[in-house]
Amino acid sequence: MSLMHREPALSAGPLSAGPLSLEAWLVRAGLAGQPTEALVDEFAARLCAEGIPLKRIYVGTATLHPLVRARGYTWLDGQGLLDNEAMLHREPDSQPQIWLESPFRHMLVNDVPELRRPLVGADAVHDFPVLGEFAGEGYTEWLGLAYSFGWDLQRADEDFRNPGMGMISSFLTAAPGGYSPATLARLRQTVPLLALAIKSATLAQLARDVTASYIGGDAASHVLSGEIRRGMAQKIDAVILYADLRGFTAVADRLAIEPLVAMLNEYFDCLGPAIEDQGGQILKYLGDGLLASFQLADGQDPAPLCAAALTAAERALAAVDELNTCRRAAGQPALDLDIALHRGTVMYGNVGTRARLDFTLIGPAVNEASRLENLCSLLDRNLVASRSFAVSAGGAARRLQSLGLHPLRGVTEPQEVFGLED
Repeated sequence: MSLMHREPALSAGPLSAGPLSLEAWLVRAGLAGQPTEALVDEFAARLCAEGIPLKRIYVGTATLHPLVRARGYTWLDGQGLLDNEAMLHREPDSQPQIWLESPFRHMLVNDVPELRRPLVGADAVHDFPVLGEFAGEGYTEWLGLAYSFGWDLQRADEDFRNPGMGMISSFLTAAPGGYSPATLARLRQTVPLLALAIKSATLAQLARDVTASYIGGDAASHVLSGEIRRGMAQKIDAVILYADLRGFTAVADRLAIEPLVAMLNEYFDCLGPAIEDQGGQILKYLGDGLLASFQLADGQDPAPLCAAALTAAERALAAVDELNTCRRAAGQPALDLDIALHRGTVMYGNVGTRARLDFTLIGPAVNEASRLENLCSLLDRNLVASRSFAVSAGGAARRLQSLGLHPLRGVTEPQEVFGLED
């Protein structure tokens, strides 16, 4: 199951019109932005149609994604593309044994672009465990080919000391005697073109993944669709969730930077899933806090979104309670989480300098949400909500009680504030 969003494949019509050579098809498919799955599947089918005796192909590409380190695709003769594997990030000292003993790892660490291994006969070489397994399955030769994409990334993991990201691939045959010179020449001629087409697909996916990782999925879709000029914004109705860690500054003065960052991430892990599971999106991290929104479509009933935002807040607070119990038991500092919920009209779009922009929510409603959050410590509450939120929440408002009128800095009249029922 893919962890990352993938755009639907383009129609193969224009790509398959006429008797295209494999090389011409790869160029067109790469320009058309065909996804990696489609490229690998069609590439294998076309090689087999030429008479190339391939039985199994594996293609792996590194990624820039906060959860997924690399993706792998497996093709088998007669079955087509079988697997779309996501390999998650791991600590360097917790790599699985199958990877530590892999010929791919050997190629990457030692910058070996091509590796051939006969699997049967007097010349058979099984210097990696998986090669013995392949020999037992009837394959006669393994060929590994690796190509850099030319992106010089500084990875902490020694397995990526090769020049930047790229594609690594293997090709297995069951032909007697392994690969013929003509077959090897054809693979060496066409696999680099496959790597170039996959680089095109990877670049588009990287843009989506990296942008979504830093500004959120919905904001990323706006940016990548061309809304990148300063002042481009739209007026929307939104439920705003503003969260902050109470007492963070005092704790930060006593902690070294490494445990401080680790602590922040633990608290954000309580907030993020709770918000996203309820359909909200995190727009911005604000030091020890965050700004999130639940956006209303035109004419949409606000009650379900308000209920979702309230549920997200309650689940985040419950997760923080559990985290604090564990932290106190371990002798670590624990912090309270304060959350404000508000509903209002905001501008959603670009703000910043001409060359450095942020895509976020702008407007008085955002400022009011921040002022509301400041009331949490004053009222000794971990959650407060505005009247506009409570009125819009429908049946979910039964979970709230009025805390009276309170002044908000920058707001002319005192505002009625609500909290969770005792």
